[in-house]
Amino acid sequence: MIIDLPQNSQNEVVLINNSMKIENGILKLYFPINFQENMYELTYFMKGKEKCFYCSRTFPKDKITLDHLVPQDFGGPTIPNNLLPACKRCNSEKTNMLKPFYDRYLSLSTNGEKSQFLSDFQQISRFLHRWYGLVFIQDWLEEKEIENIIVNISLDSSYRGKKYKKIKEYYKQYGHLQKPLILDRRNFLLDGFTALMFAKDNGIKKVPVIVLENVEVIF
Repeated sequence: MIIDLPQNSQNEVVLINNSMKIENGILKLYFPINFQENMYELTYFMKGKEKCFYCSRTFPKDKITLDHLVPQDFGGPTIPNNLLPACKRCNSEKTNMLKPFYDRYLSLSTNGEKSQFLSDFQQISRFLHRWYGLVFIQDWLEEKEIENIIVNISLDSSYRGKKYKKIKEYYKQYGHLQKPLILDRRNFLLDGFTALMFAKDNGIKKVPVIVLENVEVIF
């Protein structure tokens, strides 16, 4: 897939910060990288950090956060295509709801109706996780053999912490990974190392990935 970049970056060099730049329409990330932090900065650079997408109010810059349009809970990736500036109140209120559910929640007039809706949504959420998995981002997804994914990191047992246990529990309950791995155009792993190691430990040969065709890691 192609991630969103500033419109004026196709034929010129755009410096986002000291760790990433855009050159000839390619986002170049300098190794070592903090992928999620870079994506946050890129999104703020493109979409600003003053106006909330949901309530349309203007806030001081330190009061604006970034919301995942498709929540991370449903595999939504941390890339500009899936990030929207949101005030802390709206972001917190939306929680792990998909936008159609959040729109419905906002249309309700009483606290009782909203409370009941949130309770119903949690039941719906469990159903969606079990039977639909990553369907909400399926247009961005593909499967890749883990042996073809490039990782530049020293391996030890330290990855088997809380995040690993959470991945293990989710996989045991639903039979699939909760989130896709994120790769650059050369199949270098940008995000999802713990999930990759879980797959390797458990003999899972193919994993869901999003390949960012206009992103490249520079060493």
